Amino acid sequence: MMHLLPLTEDLLRSRAREIIVYLQFLQIAVENDAHVSARATQLQRPLDKALTHMMKANVSLLLYSTMEACMVQLLDEMHNTIGQNCQGTDQLNAQLVLMVANHFKTSKAELTLDKTHPPLHECLFKAWLTDWQNRNQREKRQAGLSGSVDSLAIFQQLSRFGVFAANLQKPPAHLTHSALQSAKGRRNQLAHGEISFTELGQNLIFGDLCKETYAVFRTLRRVAQEVSLFLKQQRYLAMPSLGVNGSIE
Repeated sequence: MMHLLPLTEDLLRSRAREIIVYLQFLQIAVENDAHVSARATQLQRPLDKALTHMMKANVSLLLYSTMEACMVQLLDEMHNTIGQNCQGTDQLNAQLVLMVANHFKTSKAELTLDKTHPPLHECLFKAWLTDWQNRNQREKRQAGLSGSVDSLAIFQQLSRFGVFAANLQKPPAHLTHSALQSAKGRRNQLAHGEISFTELGQNLIFGDLCKETYAVFRTLRRVAQEVSLFLKQQRYLAMPSLGVNGSIE
């Protein structure tokens, strides 16, 4: 089995622990006649149905937050690994060269004299890498991710690095699942005020949320494995190292 990148592995484990604890409490909360009690004051209150609906709706926010965080972490680890093993754009695969070139068309990064001295390929590479490293977490999320993370968005982001063949038009089957699209869609509905937490949650079934949670984390782990293999095989290079074979099932 391909090991995940360490920081991505830690992130997914941490987020999994959070949502498991939340789902364990939610399972009790949605039971009929569930109550909340305070031992110190011996107070006991029934859990209102509207509250449990809100709690079910909140699962979508937890899942979407994990999806965005995982992608930003993977992008960080890709930039770091590429930066540690390359000195200029002439060493990069064709898709990465195109991404670096397009970066200066769309970003606010300025090409000043100190960034364009010979050899130019080294200066452009360093400027691209530094621009990413200087961004805060919010800015990294907004770099083509914010509010839009699903299987297709993940595929498109990773394709820019050359993780997939340039002629591949859609995500491989094992790296896509409708659960990511569902979590994104409900998150966006809540974030844009299109529906209330209560309205959304009353149509959600606890068992379905558990299945969706499993599907999201399984897909994210598979994506992380794909990136780990890409970096291990050094496929970001124009001439990647040979001798490492394997596929992610």
